Parts: sequence; structure tokens; C-alpha cells
Amino acid sequence: MWPAALSLGLTAAVALLLGTLGHLAVGFGVLTDCTNACNCTKTACAPCRPAQTWLAAGAIGQGVLLLTSVVLLAVAALRPSTRRIVMLVECALLVMTVAWITASTAVARGSY
Repeated sequence: MWPAALSLGLTAAVALLLGTLGHLAVGFGVLTDCTNACNCTKTACAPCRPAQTWLAAGAIGQGVLLLTSVVLLAVAALRPSTRRIVMLVECALLVMTVAWITASTAVARGSY
């Protein structure tokens, strides 16, 4: 159970970290760049709205990945026979958390 709990906990921690602090850091950087590039005085100006939407989608996606990780932890705890498969899924989920914030940030930066 310990290897499964460790991989599940690591994935949940990464998703939580990227969904909170990562979202704040990326959002600050992207939206500051957008307001500077488009000469806006606020982030809700028309050129920056799509970037703001993509950043919100990135944070929501991280939340979904976090909830998925928690559900998988419960499945692994309740059904020991599924732990090996759950660990493999968790490894893929860990990669997806990093890919998701990278992709949503890239799309947000390209939207203005």
C-alpha cells in the first residue's frame, strides 16, 4: 500500500501545488504581459479576456486532476487488487498535471 499511497500523494500534491501557486504565478506573469503588450489598464480588457479564460481552464483542469487522484487513492485503499493498475494510472496522471499547466499557459500566451 505504501508505494501506491506515495505515488498517489505525490500526484495529488503536484496537482494541488500547480492548481494554486502555479496558477497564481502563471496568471500574474501572463496577464501582466498581456496588459503591457495590449496597453490595457485592467486584465478584463478585450484582448486579455481569452488569456484569462484559458488560465481559468488550466486551474479547473488541475482541480479535476486532483479529484481524480483522490478518487484513485480511495480505490487503491478499498481494492488492493487494483493497486498496480492505479499506480500506473497515477504515473500518467502526474505527467498530465505538468502537461496541462504547460499547455494551458502556452495557449493563454498565444491568445493575445
